[in-house]
Amino acid sequence: MRPAMVIVSNGFSKFHLSVAAAEADRRQTLSGFLTGAYPTPLIRKVLSFPYVRDNAKAKRLGARRDRITDRLVHPLFSAEALYALGLLCHSDGTVVDSFRLYGWSAIRHVEKAAAEGAKIYHYRAGFGGKSVEVAKRLGMFTLCDHASVHPSIAENLVKNRGSVHLKEESQEIGRFWNVLLDDIEKADAVLVNSHFAQETFRLAGHDRSPVHVIYLGVDDRFLEQVPPRKTMSGDFCLLFAGLFGKGKGAEALMDAFESLSELPCRLEIAGPLDAELLDRSRRFFSNPRVEYLGLLSREELAKAMSRADIFVFPSFSEGSARVVFEALACGCYVITTPNSGSIVEDGIHGSIVPPGDSSLLANAVRYAFDHRDLVSEIGCSNALLVNRKYTQREYGDQLAALYKELLG
Repeated sequence: MRPAMVIVSNGFSKFHLSVAAAEADRRQTLSGFLTGAYPTPLIRKVLSFPYVRDNAKAKRLGARRDRITDRLVHPLFSAEALYALGLLCHSDGTVVDSFRLYGWSAIRHVEKAAAEGAKIYHYRAGFGGKSVEVAKRLGMFTLCDHASVHPSIAENLVKNRGSVHLKEESQEIGRFWNVLLDDIEKADAVLVNSHFAQETFRLAGHDRSPVHVIYLGVDDRFLEQVPPRKTMSGDFCLLFAGLFGKGKGAEALMDAFESLSELPCRLEIAGPLDAELLDRSRRFFSNPRVEYLGLLSREELAKAMSRADIFVFPSFSEGSARVVFEALACGCYVITTPNSGSIVEDGIHGSIVPPGDSSLLANAVRYAFDHRDLVSEIGCSNALLVNRKYTQREYGDQLAALYKELLG
């Protein structure tokens, strides 16, 4: 019988807590894994049928599978179905209700895990709800995993282009952020994935529980899909990946690239488009030097990163952007902001620019273009660094150490 230590709750979609669960399972300390829709053995059979296996949505569902023992996985399909309905109807209330339903549905699994000896409930902010109260009543240590900045600061950062102005207005937050904040404040401890995110908790005056930091790095499945890096050609390629919107610094990137007309370079953009910037982004994509790649699978993203010279990510607000670590793993020179919550240091892994400053962003690209040998050298070092220090197993080791520390 395995020495059950932790039950992990991932919430909806593919999230890093599935990696946390896989690492706990590898160490035989996982009591259970809660998640939304998941490719169970029966669903995997359905996904293998002709006409189904080539469907884009079916592929995305299949990609949610991680290396976790099937009997330990407990999918909460109904909660994610309600969430999908809320997105379809643009109903914030329905989305919030789906989080609450997830929390209620998790209770019986938490009770079972506690009965089997699990000592820690490691849950994603927003998806705890009533199950956190049950876990605490059963004597479990509750660890809230929050992959972003403090909820009271998130909208503030985007509104002020990456700067925090705590005194300019009362800190009113929406229903979505309130659900996350409630889970954070219930927890015995909080886990974030960057020192930048930890600093936002300090700025917000969080003093209810300790805030721990573990950087995520890159999971095994992505590293296995990274192709050999192509030799640098005369065509200088920049890549952005993620939601192309205000919060990710899309306007600054467009302004910067438009000012680089003298450079023989191109920009590729992968990911969904923010509706607020739809008109301008469409005009921007009419530039023959700009290519919109659309939504990419992680395998396709690895290929795009492996042919790019620079990964540019001028975000205003992140917990710790996974795409930055993935770009480092693919050998990219990275230009980003301090707000991306990354490990990138200026002059060592690429360039750090202030959020929202298109002029300095453009200058960083010019510098990289003028020092292409250095860009290639730094890119190789970045790939070695991730493979040595920021892997899934390293993340699992740090997480296991934290669990032991929390239990005293």
